[in-house]
Amino acid sequence: MPKKIGIIGGGITGLIVGIFLAKEGHKVSIYEKNSLLSQTSSKTTKLLHGGLRYLENFHFNEVKNGLNDRSWWLENFPKHTTKLKISIPFKSFLSFALFKSFVGIKLYGILAGSKNLGSDNFYTLPKDEESSLKNEYKTFLSFFDGTMDDVSLGNELIQSAKDLKIDLLENTEVTNFDRHGMINGWKFDKIILAVGPWSKILLEQNNIESERDIDFIKGSHLIVDRQTDSGLMFSSICKSRYIFALPYMGRTLLGTTEEKVKHPDLAEISKNEINYLIDSYNQILKKPIMISDIIGSYSGVRPLIKSNYNYHKSSRDFFIQKNKSLFTIFGGKWTTSPSIARKIVTMI
Repeated sequence: MPKKIGIIGGGITGLIVGIFLAKEGHKVSIYEKNSLLSQTSSKTTKLLHGGLRYLENFHFNEVKNGLNDRSWWLENFPKHTTKLKISIPFKSFLSFALFKSFVGIKLYGILAGSKNLGSDNFYTLPKDEESSLKNEYKTFLSFFDGTMDDVSLGNELIQSAKDLKIDLLENTEVTNFDRHGMINGWKFDKIILAVGPWSKILLEQNNIESERDIDFIKGSHLIVDRQTDSGLMFSSICKSRYIFALPYMGRTLLGTTEEKVKHPDLAEISKNEINYLIDSYNQILKKPIMISDIIGSYSGVRPLIKSNYNYHKSSRDFFIQKNKSLFTIFGGKWTTSPSIARKIVTMI
């Protein structure tokens, strides 16, 4: 039986959930306080991935789900997505870091199974081959992940929503909703709360208990005036995180940081983050980048479900809380939004 469904939040999760529900024959309305896909969803590293680094924290199921969804994006949106070679540089062939990365990349490929994007590779640069990296970086491990043009991809998704007759209510803030299907005085059979890091805040504002807590973790990126044809993944100056340097619109996208903030509205890059990204990249570069090489930056707050561990080890997995006619989505990311949508369809 088709249902009338109201979705609060027009980020990637709300939009994909709406598209999946509309394809099942439901009548869908999406409420978005600003413009569709303008908040956290537009502040990513532009990767479609399972999350190689999550294997360090044994999040195997999360990685496998992400790799399955990576394949879904690449297969369904070939105009806006592509596979990307990413290399990890090392100073020495004989290092524990190389061994750990080698095992991780092999496991990443095993979890991807038949959906693996290409063979991982170990290679050494010939002595006479020029590189933008310092001379001591001659040994590399490489693997493949997905990348996207999130602007053109987002535009196609919005057009799909319009074609499916989804009511897109942009610049419409939701102030009141409840467990029984009411949104700003309008009645729905089901409500989906898909507001990323604002989930707990909106639940509590409407006197609904939240079953999950949220860590507000800001991630910032720099757009640098350097060209690169493939991606790099390397240890940051703190050694506990990795940084990506990826091709982006003829420039290099550098990110990301991981900084705790008090509220999801506090998403502005700090001077410390800028220095952290520059100093991390300059560790491996022959020609260092400078402040003057930065041509853009952006920041977003991730919707990380709070855990008992250090937030650096938090999972990017998702959880769906059900309160009568209200479904609240916690966690998730762009790549895994199809998995969230399938789960919501099944629950409804």
